[in-house]
Amino acid sequence: MSINSLTKQSDLQIKSKFKPAWWLKNRHLQTIVPRLYPVPCDFRVWHNQFDLSDGDFVEISWSRHTNDIEPEQPIVLVLHGLEGSIDSFYAKRMMNALYNNKWTSVLMHFRGCGNQTNRKAQTYHSGQTTDVAEFIQYLKQRFPNNPIYAVGFSLGGNVLTKYVGENENSHLEGAVVISAPLDLAICADAIGHGFATVYEKYLVDKLVNSTCKKIDYLQDSFPIKLKIDDVKNIKTLVEFDEKITAPLNGFESGQDYYQKASGNQFLKSCQTPTLIIHAEDDPFMTKEVIPTTDMLSDYVTLEVSHHGGHVGFLAGNNPFNPEFWAETRTVEFIQSLIATPK
Repeated sequence: MSINSLTKQSDLQIKSKFKPAWWLKNRHLQTIVPRLYPVPCDFRVWHNQFDLSDGDFVEISWSRHTNDIEPEQPIVLVLHGLEGSIDSFYAKRMMNALYNNKWTSVLMHFRGCGNQTNRKAQTYHSGQTTDVAEFIQYLKQRFPNNPIYAVGFSLGGNVLTKYVGENENSHLEGAVVISAPLDLAICADAIGHGFATVYEKYLVDKLVNSTCKKIDYLQDSFPIKLKIDDVKNIKTLVEFDEKITAPLNGFESGQDYYQKASGNQFLKSCQTPTLIIHAEDDPFMTKEVIPTTDMLSDYVTLEVSHHGGHVGFLAGNNPFNPEFWAETRTVEFIQSLIATPK
C-alpha cells in the first residue's frame, strides 16, 4: 500500500480502540491518576543547548548521545505541554517507550521551560512554531538519513499541528498530536469553570512565577511595564494571555492570539501523516474543540475516544501495572508509517 492510498483512507474520524481501565472512567481521575505512578527511565538523559537565530536558546534532552545515533534509526521529537519539561510524567514515559522500541527520542524544551533563564523576553506559546522549525531543520541537516517524527502533548500538540499545517515540507515522516487545545478560545474559557479551575490555578501559578523570574532577570529591558505585584495578581489563563502572552509576542490581544494560533485552522493544509488522539471528556476543554472531518486534510487521522481525560488514557485491568495507552498507540502509528512503502 502506498502512502497516498494510506492517507486517502484517513480523512474520516475513526473510532478509538482505547478502553479506560474499569476502575478509572472518571475524566478527572484519568487526568490526575497517571501522574501518581513511578516514571520509568531506562535511558541516560543527555542535555545540550540549541542556539536560535534570534540570539536566544532552547534546552534539549536526548535519550542517547548524538554520537551513538545509528544511521537510519528513527528520531522522534517530543514537544511538552504548558509549563512542562523532561520531568513531566507523560514526556519522560513517552521517551522511555520510544527508547525501548530502539528509537532515539529528543525533547525540545520551549523557551523558559528548561533550567536556565532565557535571554529574550519573547516567550513560548501555543502558536510559536519558529523554534520548532529551526530545531527540526537542524535535525534534518545533522541526521540526513534518519527519518524524523514528532509527538506533541497538549500545548505542544497545538504547536505541532500548526507547524505541520504551515509547512508543505515539514521534514517529518509523521506526527502524533495528543490532547491538544486546537481551539484556544474555547479551551481558555472551559478551564475557568467548575473543577477545571483547579488545573487553571496550578498552570497560572507556574506561568506567573516564570514571568516574575523573567522580569527580575531582564529588569528595565522587559518590554511590558508591569510590576511584579501586578503579575502576581493574575488569576486566570485568559487574563494572563491578555496581559502577558499577547503583548510579549506581537499579538493585538488575547483573542487575537487565540484566533491566529489555534491549530484547527491548519489541519486542512497538513501534508504530513498525522494522528490526532483526543478524548471527548477532556476536562481542559469541551467537545467543540474536536475538529470536524471537513476540517481535515487527507493526511490527518482523527481518533476520538469517549474517555481518557487530558493526557491520561490509562487502560488495563491491573491498577498496579496499567497500560499507558497513548504510548502504545503512538509507537503503533509510527511503526505503521515505517512499514508503509513510500
